[in-house]
Amino acid sequence: MENIDYDNLKKRGFLRQKQDGFFVLRTRMSNGVYSGNDLEKIKAIADKYARGFIHVTVRQGIEVPFIKFENISKVENEIVSAGIKAGTSGPRLRTTTTCPGNNWCKQGLINTFSLSERIEKGLNITCGMDLPHKFKIVISGCPNACTRPQQAEIGIHGEAVKRGESLVLGYAVYLGGCGGRNPRQGFKLSEVLTEEEVLSLIVRVVKFYKGHALPRQRLGALIEQIGRDEFLKNIDLKT
Repeated sequence: MENIDYDNLKKRGFLRQKQDGFFVLRTRMSNGVYSGNDLEKIKAIADKYARGFIHVTVRQGIEVPFIKFENISKVENEIVSAGIKAGTSGPRLRTTTTCPGNNWCKQGLINTFSLSERIEKGLNITCGMDLPHKFKIVISGCPNACTRPQQAEIGIHGEAVKRGESLVLGYAVYLGGCGGRNPRQGFKLSEVLTEEEVLSLIVRVVKFYKGHALPRQRLGALIEQIGRDEFLKNIDLKT
């Protein structure tokens, strides 16, 4: 297939399959929460335009494989009208992954859903943002770290710290982790932050990465290149 802008399709949530002429529709919803109506609509799309089955992704999205190229515009119109968000791929910010946090998990210390919404709506750091390479933000409600925050560019989990005679809830942060062919373990900041401090930090890290990383360079590789102390200095953190 010639003269197709595959990167543009990736950004819109349509990934080329190994089978010629077919694409996977990748969808996402904030915090991985799909309503019954969302699920019914995705099922209808799978039945009408694909092969009648769906796949749940590791990043809490739902994708529909075996959509023909000529049906992409029709499918895109249907998900937009249904209020279903498209996922993405390529050199961009991926969907923020969250566990349920204290919304219903008995181990959850922080409201992961609320923090994720503040990142996307308050900071406008949204899935699909163009960046030098893939970039992942992960939030876990407690130190059990079910979403593996240590393996994301920015990983966060709730943590209770003792201050005086009281336990105070805060946010532990890891920076520079990633999976993939060359996995890296993110390093943990020494201080447990408040929610406002976390939000400010996310803005500074994303801005620095966008302005300084080379094409296809993950955050961890950038930190290794310039040195951890220099990186922390550039994002206004103490070494």
